[in-house]
Amino acid sequence: MPAPTHTRTWPSLVDVPALYPDARNRVNRGPLLYRAGKCFPLEQGTDLAGRTAVLAVGSNGYPRQLRDKLAGTPADLQGVPLLPIILDGFDVAYCPVRSRKGYVPVTLARHHGAICLTWLQWLTMDQLNLISASEGSRYSLAGSQALAAPAQMPAQWPRPRIVYGWWFDSLFCTRDGPVWLNIYRPNRSQQAGLDIEHGSSCSNPIPKDWRVIPRDAQTHRIDDDFMSQLC
Repeated sequence: MPAPTHTRTWPSLVDVPALYPDARNRVNRGPLLYRAGKCFPLEQGTDLAGRTAVLAVGSNGYPRQLRDKLAGTPADLQGVPLLPIILDGFDVAYCPVRSRKGYVPVTLARHHGAICLTWLQWLTMDQLNLISASEGSRYSLAGSQALAAPAQMPAQWPRPRIVYGWWFDSLFCTRDGPVWLNIYRPNRSQQAGLDIEHGSSCSNPIPKDWRVIPRDAQTHRIDDDFMSQLC
């Protein structure tokens, strides 16, 4: 087995928010398994039973961010499979807020005709609740078969029946409409160009037929009854 990559050597978004959402180098942009601060090549046949398929369009797809969120918990030892995918008809847009860490976060949104390069991760119940606790109340965890259907992924990997994603209630907009994340431009320059204090927002409604997962208003914990139905 190849030697693992240690994520502690990667920049933390807490220290360098301009690198949001993903400061990975090119070598580590293939299928991988994150576990306890290390990244391993993701092998076909990885057990995905009891896990929920969630799009990681923002920093949750960055293994160093996973380390920062999961370190010191049993969930960090459970591993997070991460698979690059192509998604049709959706894209990644900036939110009209600035986080406490200093960066402008992103959200999943509909974008007719768009082709989005992003990440799909499979989370255990423990991992999903820890990540849910880190997502603000304006995010919803929503999913549908209609989100799973346009996902293009390697044929050897099992296609999830339903895919979920973190959906913010509005988008950062300019005169030209929503501001979309451009994966071909350096993150630092994109963050520097986001003048959200003088911009505007537009609504980002969740599709009506999607399932929205209830979260506690204070802790953002997912209801246990719903959690058992997700996996």
